Amino acid sequence: MFAATVMTALTCGPAGASAPGCSPSLPVVAFRASSGPGQPVRATLPLACGFESGYAVSETTVAVGNDGDVFLSPAASENSLGLSRDGGSSWSLTTPTGMQYTSLWNTVDPNLAVDRTTGRVFWAHTTFTEDLHWPLPDQSAAAWLVPTAVANAHGFQVASSGDGGHSWRTADYHLENTADWEKVFLGPAPARRTGAAQPVGYPNVVYLCANSPLEVIGPGRVCYKSLDGGVSFTRTGLVFPSPGAPAGCPPLAANTGVVGRDGTVFIPQSCARATYLAVSRDEGASYSWLPVAGAPATNGLGATVQLAIDRANDLYLVWGEPDAVRLVSSRDGGKSWSSPLTISPPGLHHITLPALAAGARGTVGVVYYASTSPSAETLTAYISQTANALAPRPLFYAGAINDPAAPIFKNYGGADSPRADFIGGAYDAAGNFWGAVVKQLGVPGEDNTLPTTGYVGRLER
Repeated sequence: MFAATVMTALTCGPAGASAPGCSPSLPVVAFRASSGPGQPVRATLPLACGFESGYAVSETTVAVGNDGDVFLSPAASENSLGLSRDGGSSWSLTTPTGMQYTSLWNTVDPNLAVDRTTGRVFWAHTTFTEDLHWPLPDQSAAAWLVPTAVANAHGFQVASSGDGGHSWRTADYHLENTADWEKVFLGPAPARRTGAAQPVGYPNVVYLCANSPLEVIGPGRVCYKSLDGGVSFTRTGLVFPSPGAPAGCPPLAANTGVVGRDGTVFIPQSCARATYLAVSRDEGASYSWLPVAGAPATNGLGATVQLAIDRANDLYLVWGEPDAVRLVSSRDGGKSWSSPLTISPPGLHHITLPALAAGARGTVGVVYYASTSPSAETLTAYISQTANALAPRPLFYAGAINDPAAPIFKNYGGADSPRADFIGGAYDAAGNFWGAVVKQLGVPGEDNTLPTTGYVGRLER
């Protein structure tokens, strides 16, 4: 359990001085994951580390370049990112060129990805057909029943940087018939012999998928691809409606796709009766649908699962339950799945917003909010990670990346601004998992505005 008595017995971190931002006082445990509660084990434990960016943040993702630069999305506005070149100790802003403001900066669903082959960072967010400028008129008026529900989102932009954020190129598609919940991901093209279009001047295909034509309700989900490293995008096809697509699939219940080594695209989609992978072998032009045994159906409009792929082509899917983070894996491209494992340690409750990433084979990390108190309303950020997720009972390490005595997040039901519909996780080139969360610095004011800062953490080996 994440109880003080157990923590005293198990938290014996690495020898030597703590790295900046890391503290032996933050609780960390080791346990064997199974279908039920994990079994704590004695182990030399990593140190938990946490860093504030100092910039306001909302729905957030993170990416780490090949040189170790940490990008945190968004920061201060929807058109700027937090950037740390020293492992999170200090932060500055980087702002791509040609960006557009939306009517609400905290609902642009910004999404980061890094191409480990080239080190290029890609950042996507929704736009608006008018170039609005911040600060905007007060949006807490009675006309806004739920101030953050509608951002008048339309179209998308993808900014890319190949030099660690020193310079950016922005692909502007603000007139496209897309809305919100845009996700960017990338990977190799299918083999030339399949007839698939091949990248030109760049090794991988970059994909952007978003709701269409309306934000929130869709009712469709459309994807675009770039064959030139994010300079330009073309529409490739609809995930749904499409032949064979299940019924009852809210577009907000889709999530970020991944690309296999042979160019196969996998997109997780929760529907009314089950969760599926939408699988495309022609760069998103058409899809087949594979059910994920054991994964939950959608619980409304929102996404219930996240998908990741490791460098050995194994797939992982994660979701949250009130008292557990659950993980399944597939070694055959989603045709079959393992039994669900509980990868959060015993003693955590109110688990919400798990975000998944994978690195080398069997290397999986998840960041999420939770509490050790069944009656808590304000939550702490935790990370669970393993290097052998494919083992029958993998060894996991889990730790709080902020002081549990000072929890940092409360769900105010969507009316607060900024908010967190999702948080983010990513691996760096050295194999370290990073979690990115929203840290709330107070309670909402009369205008429903929350003071926040970006917060990233890791377990230091």
